[in-house]
Amino acid sequence: MAGTLAEGLLADEAGATVGVSSKRPKMGGSLTVGLISDVLQFSNFNGQQANWDQSAFCKGNAFFDPLFVTAANGQDVLPMLALSATSSAGYTEWTVQLRRGIKFTNGEPFNAAAVVANYAATQVAPSPVGPALEGLVSDVVSAGPYTVVYKLAIPFSTFDIYLSEQQIAYMAAPSTLKANYKGHPIGTGPYVFESWTLGSTTVVKRNKNYWRKDAEGRQLPYLDEITFKTIPDDSTRNSALATGAIDMLLTTNAGSIKTLKTMKGISWRDDTKDPLDPAVNFIMVNNSGTENQFGAWADQALPLLEAGKAVPAGLQDVIAGTAPGITGAVNPSTLQWDLTRTPVLNSQAIRQACAKAINRETYVKVCQDGIGTVADGIYRKSSPYYTNPNYPAYDPAGAQALVNTYKTANNVTEVSFVIDIVAGSSADNQFFAFVQQQLAAVGITVTSRPVEQAALIENVINGTFDAAHFNQFGGVDQSLNYVWWDSVPAAGAFPTAGLGLSALPASTFIPGAVNFAHQADPSVELAMLSALASPKGSPAYKAAWGKVNDTFAADCTYLFLTPLITAFAARENVENWAYSAGIDNKRLLNPDGGSTRWDYVWIS
Repeated sequence: MAGTLAEGLLADEAGATVGVSSKRPKMGGSLTVGLISDVLQFSNFNGQQANWDQSAFCKGNAFFDPLFVTAANGQDVLPMLALSATSSAGYTEWTVQLRRGIKFTNGEPFNAAAVVANYAATQVAPSPVGPALEGLVSDVVSAGPYTVVYKLAIPFSTFDIYLSEQQIAYMAAPSTLKANYKGHPIGTGPYVFESWTLGSTTVVKRNKNYWRKDAEGRQLPYLDEITFKTIPDDSTRNSALATGAIDMLLTTNAGSIKTLKTMKGISWRDDTKDPLDPAVNFIMVNNSGTENQFGAWADQALPLLEAGKAVPAGLQDVIAGTAPGITGAVNPSTLQWDLTRTPVLNSQAIRQACAKAINRETYVKVCQDGIGTVADGIYRKSSPYYTNPNYPAYDPAGAQALVNTYKTANNVTEVSFVIDIVAGSSADNQFFAFVQQQLAAVGITVTSRPVEQAALIENVINGTFDAAHFNQFGGVDQSLNYVWWDSVPAAGAFPTAGLGLSALPASTFIPGAVNFAHQADPSVELAMLSALASPKGSPAYKAAWGKVNDTFAADCTYLFLTPLITAFAARENVENWAYSAGIDNKRLLNPDGGSTRWDYVWIS
């Protein structure tokens, strides 16, 4: 594989490839990995029913296999549990041929019925995945014992990438997807569940019957055991690696990465040159000042529609975010969502003031030890989708003027909101202290709400937040982000046959279920639909995604800080931690956007 794109991207100055070994692998041994966060429970830990962050994807790659995998060039979709994906002429149906002869680790067969069962599990509350798919996938049906058809609600020219990169690609045993299931994760993956202690340790053991072998015919995986340790604090995680308490770690903290570069006996790599747009480090903002509007439609309006009943106009106003008394904010005293409080971040002027008040160059110096660059949108400057979006420059005087005008217009003496941060994270504490000082200088008061990362994500999903320190977006293709920015018309037949809300004008849009910022800009939706109906990489595809970025910058939908740098590091006896191969022995993108695979890792 010498000379491939990935080899060049991963090569250090001496020409060697970091995290890749050409030596004969040694079977057996154990690995201890330090991760950033834990999951709240394992009985529903699968790609269809849980919230996966970077740490969760690392664990998911131990238990489960995806339908497809992405090649090292970040472009090609390669077979895994599935053999091929073929689209209809209009990209609205994708027919997937599945591999035969594979069983889940409990003996259940992997077949079309299993894939259909995985999709069905997303449609059962309280799974957060189903609402995310609502505007994208209308159904998944069997077309034979080993053939499934994904029927899409909209044209989606790159849906095969979705079945490689998103968590719904990971298949779980159907018996584990039932509502009353109390056991542990079961997939077809290289490892099986051994034990779990919340917030501390997850242990997995080698799947002795794993269906894959390496190019030399050796049974995968190589290791006997992996222990995942949850260590939220970056400096503590680094120290554990230095002392040998862990063998490998994941980090997204620039200061941690800077320290890794000086540690002896440690190899490391980050994703700054990988063939993808990195995730973005930013402040997620509740643009509407409401709870999840899509949830009101799914939980209250949809049952009425299914029963053939009309949706009351008042409920329709709630769903549209226009009803009086439905906005709220986090109470800075109780740190609870409070419908009696008046939000401020639903004002574009205040969002613009925040953007102008935060000096991103200083943020890089103070909070990231000078590592990285500033972000002015969702794409890095080298991205084919990037043009200057004219995100607001640092302008504290302009920010102060916007705040003063807002106070006068709304007859208030204070502008304040609450920012959710991860409890126990020194990096998040530093982030908050910096942002608090920057905003105070222009007349905005902020309070922190430290919570566990899983709880922070839940708050954002439910809409019971003002703002949150967040990392998201990016990936090998921007189409992966459609569900995060989706909004749908409340009346009319476009694009998903309407939501049955006849009392609202057809021009009314509401945010999708996982459109966490609650932006409902028709121009964003129409631009994305234009992109997804166009061939990948075409001029129309690139131009449409560029328009999305420009719109977010003008509206200050998100408060951007920096492109997120994700890094893995390992002790010198850990081999092949940045290497994995597909069925045809083609090199995979690994690590991939903050997650890594474990089948080819071994200890020397």
